[in-house]
Amino acid sequence: MTATPPPAAGHALASWGARLGAYVIDIIPVTVVYVILAIVIGTNEDSFGVAGTSLIVYVLLVLAWIAYNWGYRQGATGQTIGKSVLGIAVVGAASGQPLGFLLSFARYFVHILDSLPCYLGFLWPLWDKENRTFADMILQTRVVKR
Repeated sequence: MTATPPPAAGHALASWGARLGAYVIDIIPVTVVYVILAIVIGTNEDSFGVAGTSLIVYVLLVLAWIAYNWGYRQGATGQTIGKSVLGIAVVGAASGQPLGFLLSFARYFVHILDSLPCYLGFLWPLWDKENRTFADMILQTRVVKR
C-alpha cells in the first residue's frame, strides 16, 4: 500500500477553533455596518424609504466585502483578514497554493452547502481527518497553518 501525500503539500492543518475565530473576525465589519444602519432606520420616521435604501446599500457593501476579503485577498494570499490574524490560510489541496479570485470567491458561496443540513458541514472538520468542510471536499481545498 502506498502512503498518501500529506494534505495541502505538507502544511499542517488549521484547527476548527482557528477557522471559527477567523470567520468571527471577518464578519465584524459587516456586523458593525448592520448595527449602524439598524440604528439609523430605527430613529427615522420615514422608515420605509430609508429601510429600502439602507437594505440596498447594505447588500452592496456586503457583496463588496465578500469580493474583497474572500475573493481578492484570500484568492491572492490564501488569507482573509481573520485568517491572517490567526495565522491560517486556505490553499489548494494538491498544490498548497492560494486559489485565485474566482475559486476563492466561489468557495464562499459553496459554504451554503455546509449550512443546509443543520450546519453540519461547518462542524464536519471536528471529526474529518483532514479538517474539511463540505466546501473543502467539493473544491479540493484545505485550511492550513501559516
